[in-house]
Amino acid sequence: MIPLRCAMESTSVVLLLLALQLWGVNAHAQVYEKTIIPAGDSISKHYSYLFPSFKTAVVKMRDGKSSVYPINFNMLLCDMQFINRKQDTLEITNPEEIDSILLDSCSFIYDYKQGYLQILASSDAASLAVLRQSTFEPVEMGAMGTPRHSGGIEMWNSISNRQGTLPLQVNSEIYAYRNTRFLLIHKSGETENAGKSAFVRIYDSDKRSFDAFVKKNRIDFNKAEDLVELLNFCTPSKK
Repeated sequence: MIPLRCAMESTSVVLLLLALQLWGVNAHAQVYEKTIIPAGDSISKHYSYLFPSFKTAVVKMRDGKSSVYPINFNMLLCDMQFINRKQDTLEITNPEEIDSILLDSCSFIYDYKQGYLQILASSDAASLAVLRQSTFEPVEMGAMGTPRHSGGIEMWNSISNRQGTLPLQVNSEIYAYRNTRFLLIHKSGETENAGKSAFVRIYDSDKRSFDAFVKKNRIDFNKAEDLVELLNFCTPSKK
């Protein structure tokens, strides 16, 4: 049986301050996005999901057991949510016990240090995954309407959980940041950013042909489809 909790009562997010200079910066293999939650709004009002609807998924646990539930990935919280038989929206309380989640032809694994990893493609050398993480910062309006970042958390009705706190309803404006990173997962289980140097290391031919492929196909290291194409190019001889 999967341990669950009601999503409106507990939320798996980390409340950390994120430097504003990160906003708008697209580094190799990662993208930052921002959502503004106005004061007085409920957090749930701003939920968005990876899939248009909750879809039947198989949750496999490390102990060999499995369960089937309608599941979707919450893009604001960067967490899995699903619906139980009573039609409550729930979260998994102990995601570290998960082996994998098979959802709409996609697979997810859980890294207890980082969060949910969506597997985009796999080869004999490595797997390509996307990691989405959220941080939240309360902001107060200063003189002349200038945002003033509080550096602290002043919220009512906040909910505590394993990773941090998040209010059901905010009493100050909140900046919600989502950091999307693309990673290579090696057979050893180690992960690294899916940048150019990481792909070069798993490519067993000359670097000139690698560079030529990247240039010819205009590979964008912030686009999933481009990285899947690059992984397929780098690893045919590994099969």
